[in-house]
Amino acid sequence: MYQKEDGEKVWAAFKEMDTYLEKSFQILIKADEDNYYYNSKNLKMYDGVSTLLNTNIGHRNQEMIDAIANQINQLDNATLFSATSDVSISCSKKLCDMTNHHFFSTFFTNSGSEACDTALKIAMKYNFNRRKKNCGVVALQGAYHGSNMTAMRLCQGQYENEQYFNNCSGFYQLDIPQCDEKNEGKTTEQRIEECLEQYQKLIQQNEVGVIFMELVQLSNSVYELPVKFVQEIVDISHKNGVLVIIDEVATGFGRTGKMFASEHYGIWGDIMMFAKGITSGYIPMGGVLVTRDVYECFTGKTSYSLDNGFTTGGHPVACAAALKNIEIIEKQDMIKNAEKMGKYLLEGLKKAIGNSFVIREIRGKGLMLAIVFENYKVIGMPQFGIANIMTRFLVNNGLLLYPDSEETLILAPVLNVNQEKCDFMIEQIQRTVEKTEICVNRREKTC
Repeated sequence: MYQKEDGEKVWAAFKEMDTYLEKSFQILIKADEDNYYYNSKNLKMYDGVSTLLNTNIGHRNQEMIDAIANQINQLDNATLFSATSDVSISCSKKLCDMTNHHFFSTFFTNSGSEACDTALKIAMKYNFNRRKKNCGVVALQGAYHGSNMTAMRLCQGQYENEQYFNNCSGFYQLDIPQCDEKNEGKTTEQRIEECLEQYQKLIQQNEVGVIFMELVQLSNSVYELPVKFVQEIVDISHKNGVLVIIDEVATGFGRTGKMFASEHYGIWGDIMMFAKGITSGYIPMGGVLVTRDVYECFTGKTSYSLDNGFTTGGHPVACAAALKNIEIIEKQDMIKNAEKMGKYLLEGLKKAIGNSFVIREIRGKGLMLAIVFENYKVIGMPQFGIANIMTRFLVNNGLLLYPDSEETLILAPVLNVNQEKCDFMIEQIQRTVEKTEICVNRREKTC
């Protein structure tokens, strides 16, 4: 069995490895049908975050396993560089049908980060083919669109771009109408008007070609953009010839209590990114859906084509997994369950821990929830935020969650989670918050 010293052989995501190996390292060896992980020490942990908001139908689903095996036995491998598989056509048709045919065609990728890069390339070339001289790119503060260089330019506030010599010229950040300490005394309506005015000025002063929006911002402690703000942004964009890209990577396929978060807002973008829940993580897959207008801007001349592709994009096994995944979600009415259990979990958490002095806010949409902690320091461990400490306590109590920042803990159980499992999570979180309260130095807060 591998030991901690073997951990250096695998460079973990977003980790300083010395600290990770010393404080958080564990080896997962098994998952079961009841959505429990087991580590190398035989510790049993309920997966309260669906791996990373992608195992929407749960672990070890036999229908999914059979569909993958059947596809491997029929067409195990193919690339869209040389031919189009029947199952990739079926998958794209299904995705377009799920949006009432607002979208016309799919460009398949292998991840959300690749979907981000592909969506931007499509937008850039679309504007070039339409003879625009420039294509400024707008993204919203607080959003997360991936970890490649393109996403880093979009999510400027979340990355140290200068450390990667990553030039962000032509990329603009738009404020969101979040009422925080900087905007004390202002209403949401006032903030919406200020942000919309800022967007109008951006368009007037720069040749903007595209705007990215993540409607429920996972990495901003699951902040929901106001409906009026989103609808006005779409309206302003289309009046000014600006493409709208909606990022549904984390929010898609039932996570927020609708098949897509766009449905909560009554809008569809011109381009939509997806990944994560499309296959429930059984096979890596992502993609970009586009309207007919966008698609046809790349047809008719060789010079119009999109210089983009991935060897395994539209992989037949991934497409088969996606089709079966969607079938399971629809057949078992998991979206309705996500809405119902999301409300139950949110209300239960607010009742159990909402009055704790270490809690700033509990919020979310469907089964995409965040516990936001006050920025107190834990006695004896000032280098770690409360969310990190809570995560370690919870692991030992049999619950695996995700600390998205030092102050934010993400809950995102599988879409078919039941009341019993929700009660278990509430109970374990309540016990751990009570334990954490004892360990907090109330006189030491990070400004």
